[in-house]
This record gives sequence, C-alpha cells and structure tokens, in this order.
Amino acid sequence: MGREINWPRWRLALIGGVIVLTVLLVAIFAPQVAPYGPLDLDVAQMLSPPTAAHPLGTDELGRDVLSRAIFATRVSMQVAFTAALLGLVVGTVIGVLAAYFGGWLDLVLMRFMEVLFSFPAILLAVVLMAALGTSVFNAMLAIGIIFIPGFSRLARAATQAVMRQQYVEAAQAIGMGHTRIIAREVLPNIIAPLLVEAAAAFSYAILLESMLSFLGLGAQPPDPSWGNMISTGRGFMAQAPWISVVPGCAIFLTVLGFNLVGDGLRDAFDPHLRD
Repeated sequence: MGREINWPRWRLALIGGVIVLTVLLVAIFAPQVAPYGPLDLDVAQMLSPPTAAHPLGTDELGRDVLSRAIFATRVSMQVAFTAALLGLVVGTVIGVLAAYFGGWLDLVLMRFMEVLFSFPAILLAVVLMAALGTSVFNAMLAIGIIFIPGFSRLARAATQAVMRQQYVEAAQAIGMGHTRIIAREVLPNIIAPLLVEAAAAFSYAILLESMLSFLGLGAQPPDPSWGNMISTGRGFMAQAPWISVVPGCAIFLTVLGFNLVGDGLRDAFDPHLRD
C-alpha cells in the first residue's frame, strides 16, 4: 500500500493556495475591488481611523489605506513573478549546461555563481539598484539576478543526478543530440524541485521588494507599494498605526500563503518527506 496522505499538512497547503489565489485576484481586479483610487485625496479625513467610509483608515494625505494596499498588491505580484521567472529560467540554463557539459564550462559558470551567492541578498539588491536606478523594473531585474545562483546550484545538482540514470546513457548511446537529450530527458526530470524553489522565491521576492521600497529604492511615491506605505507610516505610529499595520499584514499573509504552497509542492513531488 502507498503512503497515507498527511491531511493536516495538505489542509495547510490548501489554505496557502486560497490565500495566493485571493491575492492574485485582488491584484488583477484592483480597480474593481478598491473602494477608491490609490491617489484619491480626502483632505477632511486625514489620519482618520477606520470608519464606514474608510474601513482601514486614511493616511497623512487623506488617501484610503485599504485602496492603496490593494493597488500595492499589483506591484508586489508583478515584481515577484518576474523576478522568480528570471531567476528560474536563467539559473536553470546555467545549472543544466554546467552539469551536462562539465569541465571548464562547469568551473567558470559555478565559480561566478558562487561569487554572486557570497553576497548577502539585501546588500546585493541595494548595490544593483544603486547602479541601475530606482524603479519597479530595475527592482525586478535586481531581485531576479539575486535568485539566479540559487536556481543554478539546484539545477546543477538535479542534472548531475539525472545524468547518472540509464535512460540518459541510452539516449547518448543511440546518438541523440545534446539539445534533444536536455529537452526530453533532463528538463522534465528536474522541474519538480525547481518549482518548489520557485514558490519559495516568490515569497522572498515579495520581502525583498518591500525592503527596497521601504529604503526608497523600489516603487516611488505617490505610487503605492507595501514597502513605501510602511516607510511612510512609521512616522505616524503613535496617532495612526494602521498606515503601517495594514501593508505589514498584507506582506505577512502573502508570504505565508506562498510558503504553505511551497510546502505542499515539496510534499507532492517528494514522497520521502511525507510523514
């Protein structure tokens, strides 16, 4: 008989999936969901606590905090998806090529990856943003570059394991070309751990984007992002804590959702980790 399904863990993964789906729908339909525009001002209601008109209060300019948090979801999802995709694609290509061909190519590529990997993520992000300039696009690029070494190391290790399998040796023996072997024999057998890593990269990208925006290196005011909302709200914690608390809770729930989905994917693709 096969292993029994760990229902408590799968329930957590399902909860994570619901959170992620909700966040994605909010990001897609932000103009329809938000009660106000992200830049709409209500001067008479500056720093207003939660009311019927403004369910989560207003900021120092009278802008609706709920609406700004909803529109900020778009920035976080856009940055997270693009950065994780960039890291996944480029890192996988580097890791697969290094493991498949080996030799000097493996040595050069992986030593370069180790140099990038040696820098703390937030420090490398700040350095890249300082060099590229402050914008959402550059934040995507900087975070994506940070993810490349992790994906490349994982892809290399998975490819090395696949290359020892008999079906790869058989493909080489019948004269199958390198491109065909990689496309048909290698990639389909290493995609599972890469997808799990991608789910973790999503949540980490959201945190990094929020950090960069908090430092003034990501989305620029008046455009809303969770990071710059927290940065703005820290000066009003005594009289209007909701300005920072709302985006902080949004970051917490979104990261939690992606982490739970990542745990579910790990259990689904690796039965040895099931209880």
